[in-house]
Amino acid sequence: MLYYDDDFFNNRQKKEFRINATIVISMIQITIQAVIMVIKGISHFCILYYAGSKHTPAIKYHYHFHRLFNPIFLHGGNGHLLSNLLSQLLLCYSYENRNGTQDFLLLYFLAGIGGNIVSALYFPIATGVGASGAIFGFMGYQLAYLIKTKQPQEKYYGILVVLCIQILLIFEPHTHVDYSAHFGGFFVGILWYQKQKALIGLLLLLGCACIFLIEVPDQRYC
Repeated sequence: MLYYDDDFFNNRQKKEFRINATIVISMIQITIQAVIMVIKGISHFCILYYAGSKHTPAIKYHYHFHRLFNPIFLHGGNGHLLSNLLSQLLLCYSYENRNGTQDFLLLYFLAGIGGNIVSALYFPIATGVGASGAIFGFMGYQLAYLIKTKQPQEKYYGILVVLCIQILLIFEPHTHVDYSAHFGGFFVGILWYQKQKALIGLLLLLGCACIFLIEVPDQRYC
């Protein structure tokens, strides 16, 4: 569980389950995936493209900036969605209950957008979807806390569980794990723990500007 104070990992008081933004976002992601599954007459790849998957040429030449945001709600398959939902609930639910919905939403979407920007720069030809960048933002935050406060080894088990869940994606058919998005979100999480919000904003703006500087052909897949 994620806390700011010394009871970060020692607070064992049971809390009543409640519907918060983490649950709402998860339900939206499930609903979108269900809708995508029932659409016929068009390839799954094209559905994701039209729904706003990350695609650098569309961002650079057609100003589709929503493609840095929409992928957070899109997933390549049921296995991809399930692994992200489990990781999301493990890392995000308690964080939001402790630090508030506003703080959670800011970190979630900034990490998600940051991950998509890094992916757009590192894999400019490929399209990408998934909430992994956002999720890894909370992993970066938690790891920064553990190292900064010199927590004992057993406190790292939560991160290891999430990593194992994400590794399972390797075995999902037709899925290519976008580690660049993971790194981007992870780095945002570390900066968020250090309260470097202005630096995060500056880096995101610089990343967006760099998208217009890289060499990539203007092409569409659908």
